[in-house]
Amino acid sequence: MHRPLRKTLLLAALFFTVGSVHAHRKSMLSRGYPPPPPTVDPGPDAATLRITVKDARTGRPVSATISVNGGDQEPEVDPYQEFSLRRSANRHKGPIRFRPLDYYFFTDGTFEIKVPPGKSRITLRKGYEYAPVEEVFQLVKKEIVERTLFLTRWIDMAEEGWYSGDMHLHFDRTGQNDEVLLTLTSARDIKFGFILSMNTRGYDRGREFESWSQVPGLGERYSYRKGLYTLISGQEYRAQWLGHVTIVLAEGYVAAKGRSENVDAGPSLGLISDQAHQLGGYIGLNHGGYDHMEADALGLEGQTDFLELLQFGGYRGLGLDGWYDFLNIGYRWPIVAGSDFPYTRELGDCLTYAFVGEKATPRKFVEQVSKGASFVTSGPMLFLDVNGKRPGGFVTLDGRDDPRVEVNVRVRSPLYPVRHVEVISNGRTVSRRFSPDGRASWAFEESLPIGAAGWIAARAYGDAGIEAHTNPVYVFLKGKRPFDPDACDQILARLAGSLRSIDNPRVKKRLRDLKGKLEEYRNTGSAGSLKLPPLPLNWE
Repeated sequence: MHRPLRKTLLLAALFFTVGSVHAHRKSMLSRGYPPPPPTVDPGPDAATLRITVKDARTGRPVSATISVNGGDQEPEVDPYQEFSLRRSANRHKGPIRFRPLDYYFFTDGTFEIKVPPGKSRITLRKGYEYAPVEEVFQLVKKEIVERTLFLTRWIDMAEEGWYSGDMHLHFDRTGQNDEVLLTLTSARDIKFGFILSMNTRGYDRGREFESWSQVPGLGERYSYRKGLYTLISGQEYRAQWLGHVTIVLAEGYVAAKGRSENVDAGPSLGLISDQAHQLGGYIGLNHGGYDHMEADALGLEGQTDFLELLQFGGYRGLGLDGWYDFLNIGYRWPIVAGSDFPYTRELGDCLTYAFVGEKATPRKFVEQVSKGASFVTSGPMLFLDVNGKRPGGFVTLDGRDDPRVEVNVRVRSPLYPVRHVEVISNGRTVSRRFSPDGRASWAFEESLPIGAAGWIAARAYGDAGIEAHTNPVYVFLKGKRPFDPDACDQILARLAGSLRSIDNPRVKKRLRDLKGKLEEYRNTGSAGSLKLPPLPLNWE
């Protein structure tokens, strides 16, 4: 297709896309989105750079993010302009706000830009698996330079069976802009981009209250795929301080029964979870549960398939300690990451990597996420195996005189040096590595004695929101699941706080009943009707 015509068509598609970005812009500036500096005029003697970006291995043009002269210049004609860092995201919240970041724009693989005469520097990036490329040009006035630049992967996670996903994105999906949206997500090398609508008021008028509309429809059959990259539409159901939840792969919208406009008053998110599962979907609690409210209840009932914990380069809501509490009383509650674009620093800054193997599909990705066969990251690639088992797997040690496990940890992080690497068992750090200056690569093995049933995970982290955490490998001993009375007491204390804060009588009754069941579990050792996951059937 002729390039000007192609750009015109893309601009027409974007006409339908950018409305929500404009609508949110004013509120963004009042919630931690600092006003960006203006671009710098290259002047009347500006030189012109015409750049093509290609993958070094395939030789094909690829999408990427581009920074020119530290963000001073951007293209005059840019079909993705509304999504550039100057105009979307760049929210200064969470530890990741301290990560150095030049203003950038998106390209589908070719762009033209005017720059001042003299030295100009272009930086290309494509997510976390490609090495950044920096090229310096020495230009004279009004010079026109055409150049092809190549991006090279430093690691190919998909070749090793690991696929990246951002579980929390917001775009208007019009049915005419899938190619535009896929350019954005592929520029950040996000294999599975989950695009969520969200209710801005309630459901007394159904979809009328859905912002970030998903016109093609929800679920896997309305996904859009090109090569290794896929867009999938889902829903964020927001009950404000009861919590927000992500619903993916459901065949239709979940709505409060009775279509009450005031979702803040209820119903319980447990009912929303039931509806999501009835529609064939998966549901996860967002933002770590905010101020907890129903977070502990949803965890105890086993009604959510995952817990969104890593966001903005930190662990939100329940945090790591709250998540560890559930693992320490025998629950399996896999964590995921999501950027919450555009309410974040940048698209895809926090990702979930799931071990999918071959023939990756949206459903297979989410199935693996719900099993905990995954890790979350804001940059580092973190690999764990325990007795040869990946995260989400089971190790059983019955009949051994000296029960112990062999733990293998690897970290690869050339983009963002890692200072700390930890092995965590039952919520406690049992092995730690530290480098004051940070390192791009770590690899070590540990032989750990096991005194009780529990779980083992790995964490790698550095400065400015550099984080990665695996889901656990579960370790069973003498046919028992773990139970830590201190962790139980922490959950009971949070439930008591929620009971003091929630007004809805039905939700309060639900929480009170759960609190009683958990107290019985602590006092008698009988889980009763608590929805603990079953013990593994296949023992080593």
